[in-house]
Amino acid sequence: MKKQNPYNEHLNKLQLDMDLREIIRQHYVNFLNREPDPEGLEYYFTEIKNHRIKISDLEIIFKNSNEYKSTIFQKEIIFNSKFSKKEIKNFFKKENTFYHTMNINGIETKNTRTSSQYQAWISQVIPKDLTGKSVLDVGCSDGFYSFLCEQRNANRILAIDYESFEMQKEFPESEQKKNPNNLELYKKLINSHVEYMNLGLHDIDLIKETFDFVLFFGIYYHIQDLVSSLKKIYSIVNDSVFLAGHILESEHPIMYYYDTSNEDDLSNRFAPIVASPQCLINIANVCGFEKAELVDTISQTLGRTYPHIFSNSDHGKIGLFKFSKKTS
Repeated sequence: MKKQNPYNEHLNKLQLDMDLREIIRQHYVNFLNREPDPEGLEYYFTEIKNHRIKISDLEIIFKNSNEYKSTIFQKEIIFNSKFSKKEIKNFFKKENTFYHTMNINGIETKNTRTSSQYQAWISQVIPKDLTGKSVLDVGCSDGFYSFLCEQRNANRILAIDYESFEMQKEFPESEQKKNPNNLELYKKLINSHVEYMNLGLHDIDLIKETFDFVLFFGIYYHIQDLVSSLKKIYSIVNDSVFLAGHILESEHPIMYYYDTSNEDDLSNRFAPIVASPQCLINIANVCGFEKAELVDTISQTLGRTYPHIFSNSDHGKIGLFKFSKKTS
C-alpha cells in the first residue's frame, strides 16, 4: 500500500482543523448573533479534538447557554396607548413601585420586581395566537401576562389576585385602591378589556366557568397544599396550565419545606416550598394532566444563599412548565 506523503497529511490536518473552527464559528453566529471570542473558539475546538464533546452536541450547548437565552428574549414587548408619552410618564410618577415591567408607547416603568427580559422569557410558553381562546391569570399582580394574552387576541381574560389587600387595610378607605397592584392603571392606559377580580387561589371554586389556558406564574412555591390547589385548577382548565417558579436543581422528585411560622426569623425564610422539576411533573400527573413537561430553565440571582440551593450559591433556578390535559 502506498504511504501517504507527510506533507499532504499535514495539509489535510490543517484543512480539517480549519473546517472544525468554521463549524464552531457558525454556531456562534447562528445562535449568539456574534463572532466567537478567541477563548471560546479555542475552548470548543480543544474539547471536540479531545473527544470530550461531539460536534453534534454544539447546538444543544449553545441553546442552553445563558447568553443565548438572554439574546432571544431581548425584543421588547410594547403596548399601545392613546395617551401621550407625557401623560403616561405622569401616571407612572404617581406610583412608587411596580411588580411587572410595562412598556407603553415606549415609556417603561421603573422600580419593578421583574424585568422585561424575564417576562419575555416567561412569555415564550404562551401560544403566539390565542384567537378565540379564554385565559385565567392566577396571581396576576400588575397583569402584564393578561395584557399580553389580550395582545395575542384572546377573546376572554380573567385576572385574579389577592396580593397586597391585607397591606392596604392600614390606609383610610378613601385611599384604598380597587387593585393595589396597578392592574387598573395599566388597563386604563392601554384601553384593555381584561376583567379583574379580587380572588385568591382558594376562591377559585367561585369562578363558574372554564378556561382554555391558565397562567400560574410565581405562585406554586407560596402554596403549602400544592396538590389540592392544582386539582382545583385542573377542574377549570380545558387545555393547558403554564407554570413558572423557583426549582430545586435535582433530578430526583423532591420538595424542600421551609418553616415560615416565625415571621421574624428571616435566616432561612424563602417561601413555604420549593420543588424539583420531576416533583412538579409528578404532582401534575397525580392531578390528572396527561402530559407534564419542563419547557425551559433560567438562572436568577437571589441576593443571598438559601439552604435549598445545594451548590451553596446565591444563584437559583427558575423553571417554566406546561401541564396539558391531552397529549396531542
